Amino acid sequence: MKDKILPVLKVLFFFFCLFLVIYGQRTVGKMYLLAQLIGLSGLLVLLWNYNRKFV
Repeated sequence: MKDKILPVLKVLFFFFCLFLVIYGQRTVGKMYLLAQLIGLSGLLVLLWNYNRKFV
């Protein structure tokens, strides 16, 4: 059960982080920059999680 739910959650988290990056890029302000940084850090966490098994 866990093997089926975890990839779906990762895909949803990926699209949420991607949304934050795109939304923050389209507007100007400190809060939007923070949204971009949170989205970027989420994408980096997903990349780290993927590459962790190959080390």
